[in-house]
Amino acid sequence: MMYQEMKHAWPGGLPNLRMNGVIRAAGGTYDRVHVDGVGRIAGDVKAATSARVNGVLTVEGSLEAPELRADGKLNIEGILKGAMLNINGIVKSEGHVAAETIRVHGILKTDGNVEAEKIQLHGALKVDGLINAGEMELGLTHMESRAGEIGGESIRVRRLQGSSWKWLLKWIMPGSETRLLANVIEGDDIQLEYTHADIVRGQRVTIGKGCRIGRVEYRDQLTKHPEAEIGWEERTYG
Repeated sequence: MMYQEMKHAWPGGLPNLRMNGVIRAAGGTYDRVHVDGVGRIAGDVKAATSARVNGVLTVEGSLEAPELRADGKLNIEGILKGAMLNINGIVKSEGHVAAETIRVHGILKTDGNVEAEKIQLHGALKVDGLINAGEMELGLTHMESRAGEIGGESIRVRRLQGSSWKWLLKWIMPGSETRLLANVIEGDDIQLEYTHADIVRGQRVTIGKGCRIGRVEYRDQLTKHPEAEIGWEERTYG
């Protein structure tokens, strides 16, 4: 295996980190980080401008970048943080994930929490902790998704018909049912499909096809599909 590190400094500014091939580099603060191939960064890395991954990257620490785009597989052994996270493939973080906007076509996995102003996901997620977002759209495809708790102003969960990552998702979890499992879902406007949850709380709640909910608490309106299962429903005031 070949290890090499390439840095190009801008006059009077931070160096850039560019990795091509099979690369191992040191952590640190850079202006831009660009990875093409298979890379490993030892320690925390911070990109002042942007980070771009095309291939497979493992960060032995945390990764922070105002703008991150990853096509392939990204493994973070710490925290993943940025303003815009755009993932096309698989991202796995052992720590929390925090951003203003998160867009994922593929799989998002974290042992911690996810926090964002806006989340758009087409694929699947595995979140051990809390998902907290102002606006959340989860399009489920081809495998089971899980989250401890979900909170936000607008929450929409639906099943999608297809995905460009169908072959990969079925290879990772063959025979898995396309649905979302959660303990608690809480928000203002909630629209759910193919969701199994212990408790759903909201102002306006729609429980759609394929849902199995233990308890629904709503303030203004509850709409439910004839095939949805709800153990207990209650209108709350105040």
